[in-house]
Amino acid sequence: MGTYIVVGAYQFVGFHMTQYLLGQGEEVIGIDWEDSQTNQYIIEEKELEIGRNANFTYFPINKLRLLDVSEQFTVILSFYDSRKGKVGLTDLQVDDIVTFLGKCKRNDHVNNLEIMILLPIDGDTDEFQPVLSACEGLKSVKMVFLPTVYGPWQPESMSFEAATRQLEQAAIEATLASEFREDALFITDFLAAFEQILSSKDKNIHLCSSIEDHWEKCAKLVFNQEVMDSLTPQPPSKAKKGTIYKVPNKTSPEEGIRLQNEQNKRFNLLEKWRMRDEKE
Repeated sequence: MGTYIVVGAYQFVGFHMTQYLLGQGEEVIGIDWEDSQTNQYIIEEKELEIGRNANFTYFPINKLRLLDVSEQFTVILSFYDSRKGKVGLTDLQVDDIVTFLGKCKRNDHVNNLEIMILLPIDGDTDEFQPVLSACEGLKSVKMVFLPTVYGPWQPESMSFEAATRQLEQAAIEATLASEFREDALFITDFLAAFEQILSSKDKNIHLCSSIEDHWEKCAKLVFNQEVMDSLTPQPPSKAKKGTIYKVPNKTSPEEGIRLQNEQNKRFNLLEKWRMRDEKE
């Protein structure tokens, strides 16, 4: 299927996407904007999981404009992670993406280029408009709108992880204020549908869960009753973002939250060991 370039390879959705593609035997060029000093242990753990794969190559985002890919390739831009993660893209980093796309056009790579842009359902696209404008004229550009995505490595800027890490009440309330609460998807269920979504002729795809009240079912497993009672009704989404695609759910809310909790406990233990070793 060619080479994949995943922008956001050490983020949440982008990391799982990278793992999935490597598991399929694909070659992946990982691009990321994360500051390793801010989340040192998280980056190190993710590097251990994917960095040793012979099919994986990593470049920081400021090197993206230097890539020269002449073969057929697919670019996955995880703007969902930029909007929902702890660290988002800067204007300069958005410019790096725009420059790269312009270079592809000038080098006549247009027919060899497929682009999938991942965006949150509840967000506007204003900050990414330079990238969307740069995509004009390209034949194969797909925008995929995601509801709340949860699972291992979800950032603490999202409510399920904030509650799992037992952050202060004010921090949890802040995540809930910006959370899309109409629907949710477990990360691997989205990935199981990836190839079908990629091959779809639809240019704008709105993903939804096949489980009714998915977000609320997860929330009841994570939050205490006091938090649940404090939730005010959320205004419904203004409009569909594209063709509705109902993702088959292979993972129940109970299993998904359990897996997220297990990974969190494992990471906390590893972090304590590392801190102890550094002190010694």
